[in-house]
Amino acid sequence: MVQYTDRIPFEQSYAQALGEAVYNFATAGWMIVYLGSLIDTNFLSRAGVLDFEKIAQDFTLLSEVGKYPEFVEIAKRFSLAVARRQDLEQSVPITAYGGVQELDGSEDSKDYQWTEDNVVSFAKDLETLDIDANALYYKLKGA
Repeated sequence: MVQYTDRIPFEQSYAQALGEAVYNFATAGWMIVYLGSLIDTNFLSRAGVLDFEKIAQDFTLLSEVGKYPEFVEIAKRFSLAVARRQDLEQSVPITAYGGVQELDGSEDSKDYQWTEDNVVSFAKDLETLDIDANALYYKLKGA
């Protein structure tokens, strides 16, 4: 197997934080899909496209049905997470202060650097969203 060599050196901890954010988004996104399926069993089939912006919109509409009032807050948090993820993915790679390689995003049209601390914070927010959505899913599924 050929060993991968970085063309542009960057901190491994930064790459790990990015990976954790990606993984945590995937788990939170699928938890939203499973929550949506409690109201609309066809919600699972919509996830096949994996357009999480559309899934967030559809989940927000489901939350407005009123069957599960707890969905409203989760829907808001997931919609925000989708927007932050999109910003992260569309960020421009830059050489930041001190020669550190980072991503430069636009969070709400403001200059926003995805520092390692910001990426870790996003990953933690996603993890919390996933845990909260998971707990809600099992609470409602058991009811």
